[in-house]
Amino acid sequence: MMYAVEKKYEIEMKLKKEMMNMQELKAAANRSMSIANDVCNVLGACEQRLQQLEKAVLPLYGDTARLQHIHQNMDRTVKSLEHVINYYMVSRELADLIQNGPHTSTTEALNIYLEALDKLAEAQNYFNKNNPQSVELENINQLYNTGVLKLEASFEELLSRNTRPLSPTTLMDMIALEEDSSVDSISVSGSNSTTVTSVETMRAAAAWLSAAGRPPSGPLLAIRAPAAKNSLVAFKDYLRSRSMAASPLMRSKNLLNRADSTSRRTSKIQKVLEKRAINIMMKASQTLEQSTGLAIGPRRSINDAYMEECSETLDEREVEAAGTLAAAVCRIARREQRHALGLVPLPRLSALLAALLKDCLGILATEVERACSRSRKAASRCSSSAAACWALLARLQKLQPDLQRALHPAPPAPYTALLQNCQHHCIRSLEEWVEGVRNDGASGAVDGTVHQLPVAALAYCQALAAHLQVIGPALNAEPAYARAASQITGVQDRNALMLSIYFRKVLAQLNLSLRNKGEQYPDALKAIFLLNNTLYLLQGLQRSGLLDMLALSEPDCEAGYRRMINDYKNTYLQSWNKLLSHITLDEPLPAKLRDKDRQLLKDKFSSFNREWDETTRAQRGYSVPDVELRESLKRDNKAALLPPYTAFHQAHAHLPFSKNPDKYVKYTPMQISTQLDGYFDEAA
Repeated sequence: MMYAVEKKYEIEMKLKKEMMNMQELKAAANRSMSIANDVCNVLGACEQRLQQLEKAVLPLYGDTARLQHIHQNMDRTVKSLEHVINYYMVSRELADLIQNGPHTSTTEALNIYLEALDKLAEAQNYFNKNNPQSVELENINQLYNTGVLKLEASFEELLSRNTRPLSPTTLMDMIALEEDSSVDSISVSGSNSTTVTSVETMRAAAAWLSAAGRPPSGPLLAIRAPAAKNSLVAFKDYLRSRSMAASPLMRSKNLLNRADSTSRRTSKIQKVLEKRAINIMMKASQTLEQSTGLAIGPRRSINDAYMEECSETLDEREVEAAGTLAAAVCRIARREQRHALGLVPLPRLSALLAALLKDCLGILATEVERACSRSRKAASRCSSSAAACWALLARLQKLQPDLQRALHPAPPAPYTALLQNCQHHCIRSLEEWVEGVRNDGASGAVDGTVHQLPVAALAYCQALAAHLQVIGPALNAEPAYARAASQITGVQDRNALMLSIYFRKVLAQLNLSLRNKGEQYPDALKAIFLLNNTLYLLQGLQRSGLLDMLALSEPDCEAGYRRMINDYKNTYLQSWNKLLSHITLDEPLPAKLRDKDRQLLKDKFSSFNREWDETTRAQRGYSVPDVELRESLKRDNKAALLPPYTAFHQAHAHLPFSKNPDKYVKYTPMQISTQLDGYFDEAA
């Protein structure tokens, strides 16, 4: 019961507390409502005032915006007027500057002039667009054209002032620097005659002219082309003078023609020196032949041999000079390319360089044609210097990429035509050399020694082998050689095969020509002549390494030469048959000699002695330069002659067939052997 009373009291107290909270909340709600009403009243009043302010300010904003727009229009109008006024004033402002012309001493001074021309060009565009009938446009056009002409004249003057032909020594140094990797430092002073400031000034002027549609190609061609041509002409003369001064003929001529201002005996001294020089060279030649046992070619005069040597030297120097001239053209082309860069637009550069180098390429073509003609003449007379044209072709091919880079992207058509012409001459020289062998009219030496043709042929073939990589492709383009090569299989090196086919052709014609020349000799000397030449060819082919190359197209070439050598040896030994016939009896003699038997022995010994004397006198004059062959022939002669003569001598020399046997039995076998040992020694 007590618990219920307490519970009730607690609940009543909570109820009372909640009712008090409710009353406080109602009071707070009333206060909030009162404040809200006050705020609404204030906001309403503010809104009314803002509406009134907006109605008063909006017209003012519109007036201000209109005033700002008017101000902006006025500013633009003033600026436009100033811009237009400048166009009308530009001719008067720049007249003195334009009339004075550009100053090319520095790039900054030139830029002031170029800016003035730009202002005139801008004024031109304005009047052409807005007022083409304006009188001011005519003044501006006249002043602009005057300024452009003065700029072009200044460019030409600056270009002329900085353009000088290259000296021959400078050009030679440039070639040496490009081609000789061992050259560490070579002075090329004068190779660049333009200063950095001049180059920058010219490029600035050229760039403006190109942008204005007037690229300076004409002045460049008119000024640089003659300078390039003069450089090449001077270099060509320099090469020619150096070549002539270095030739053996000119050296001796200069030596013998050296003038003495204090003496009037120049002609006598010259004759004495000439005679002494000829005697010295003759003695040296004879000493060489006696010491080495080598006597080459027919016995020509020392003057003929000397003139032939000089001619070959000149041929080779002519070809070398043409190759050096081609290198000079490439260096000039590279130099002109570097100089023209920045002076003309790139699309025009190749055409300009082609026109600029036209005369240089023409000079080069003439020199190459001349050198090739000399080589072909050398080929027609079977000179080893005929191979020099292949050295020229190799150098021209090596220089072709340099010229292509200089003329890129335009193809170097004149140079390509020059290359093709040179290759044509080279191919023709090969055939003319063979034709020269066929038509060679030089007879052999009286002693049957080695003819000059095999000597020249070996030297020529060896010189050709040095240019294998050039000759091979050239011959491969010839249908006849291509067909011949197609019939040979198993050869990896096509170039070597092509040259081998040509060597086979040369040697075949050479062997035929030697056989024809051998017809001038009697049988024994003919065999000696062919034996000497064939052995010389075989040894020369082996010594030079050409035999391996020849074996590509003629595998049994060495065996063929050895067979010919054996055949010629046998032919030579058969020349003793006539002599042996004098010591051969058809039937044995009886023990007691009859008159006819005694007469027979007298005739046999007399015929043998007469034939032996004639043969010995002739064969002692035969020449066999090769020591081993000479001794071999001596042994073969003894083997062929001594046994039958010894038998005949032993069988009949002691018989009483004559009261004066010493008159008939003149030679013992020992004497015959001794005389055989002396064969070939006098001429050798």
